[in-house]
Amino acid sequence: MSHDGAAAPGTHVRFRFRKLVLLSMDRIKGGISFFASAAVHFLLLVIMALWIAPAGPGGRTGEITLLPYEQPPEDLSIIQTVTPIEISQALDTMQQELQTDSAAAGELTKLTEPLPNQYATSSQAATLETMSDLQKNLPWQMAVPSKSGGGFQGRSGELQKQLLAARGGSPATEDAVERALRWIAAHQLPDGSWSFNHHEVEVGKLSPNPGEPLTRTGATGLALLPFLGKGYTHMNENPYRDQIEQGLYFLRGNQVVGPNGGDLQDGSMYGHGLAALALCEAYAMTGDPALRTAATDAVRFIEYAQHDQGGWRYQPKQPGDISVFGWQLMALKSALLGDIKVDSTTIGMAEFWLDSVQQADGAYYGYQHPGKMISPTSIGLLCRMYLGWSKDDPRMHKGVDFVSDEGPSKLDMYYNYYATNVLCHYGGSQWEGWNDELKAYLIKTQSRKGYTTGSWYFDEKHSRVGGRLYVTCLSAMILEVYYRHMPLYSEKSLDFTF
Repeated sequence: MSHDGAAAPGTHVRFRFRKLVLLSMDRIKGGISFFASAAVHFLLLVIMALWIAPAGPGGRTGEITLLPYEQPPEDLSIIQTVTPIEISQALDTMQQELQTDSAAAGELTKLTEPLPNQYATSSQAATLETMSDLQKNLPWQMAVPSKSGGGFQGRSGELQKQLLAARGGSPATEDAVERALRWIAAHQLPDGSWSFNHHEVEVGKLSPNPGEPLTRTGATGLALLPFLGKGYTHMNENPYRDQIEQGLYFLRGNQVVGPNGGDLQDGSMYGHGLAALALCEAYAMTGDPALRTAATDAVRFIEYAQHDQGGWRYQPKQPGDISVFGWQLMALKSALLGDIKVDSTTIGMAEFWLDSVQQADGAYYGYQHPGKMISPTSIGLLCRMYLGWSKDDPRMHKGVDFVSDEGPSKLDMYYNYYATNVLCHYGGSQWEGWNDELKAYLIKTQSRKGYTTGSWYFDEKHSRVGGRLYVTCLSAMILEVYYRHMPLYSEKSLDFTF
């Protein structure tokens, strides 16, 4: 893929490779001259030492000391000469060129195939050597199935229509979702990404309420989720196929792969969780082999970044908070739906951390400590649902009553997003009342004016950071809740969890 006025990516790589070869040859030539000169000087030094060194008692004929040779610093200018996106583009070009050369194509496959999963446990004894005392006491070989209730089968086709009707959606909610997707797509940047500061896009300057230009990977992941939630991917026919493909390509190209997995933070584990969630959902929905490695690497990084008490926060290994925790766990859930292995100890530690912030035996949750806070409780309850708590658990009853009695927020779509998922899975009259109120409110408040048409903005602390893009994405996903995930507690559920 090349842009107007720019050389093809393969040309850049070939030029840099040629430059590297020439530099290496210059160094070899310089090295030969250096060593020849060094040998002559060394010989002269030995002769002079033998000539002038005192002999006999007190003499030190054998103490010739040469100063250590200091290696001149390496020219670092050739080390990072191409960006991850350029490398990915070059590999794509090489693959096309090598399609008819089976031997060369085989070598390319070796370069691009995923690294071995260094986190997979070969035996309990080997794993115990690197685990904390807390992890050693967790039950071993916890069941981690490869598919589960809450899957993505309802996102398209006839099943989407059935779930939409059965769970309380309507043509009006679908119309609102499509309007939102048009607004989100219009604010994609030329490199395939999105920014919470939507003013970075020329057309975005015509809409108010930009957010802060924080994690670009996180903004891109969040922007992709409503398209995926509607059932639109880069591999099926839909109006946004190109935008989705470019967004996924941006995430793949900007993932920093190392010994700890594939880092998509771009400043925060929020960014990594959202980007990982988008990659895992897209892979689970399509089975696209090009996404599997990136999604698997993103999961490995989540496992690495977990604190030794089971939580996640802004930076890897920090003690957890329930907000960052929720996005990581949702990404792990989506990975399992795509048959990507998740370490069972990671799930066990996550459950342990949830216990550390629960109140009333798990009916309520706090942010970093035990408490009874409405947003943390909605996140905690959804995580418990995915971790296997039954609908009939009295703690689930109590928590759902708390959220239902609070009702939908008129401002905080982050709370509404998690609470909507909890109540939709739970079902019953509490869900019906919640859904009737919130869907009517979102349909009523969606902008129909000028360049903001299709978007939402409600002024509160999270919205001031995430801006209109953040609010619009969450609101659209709330209106997709009817089919976004298969029910956890019904005959349509595959009836199992992590």
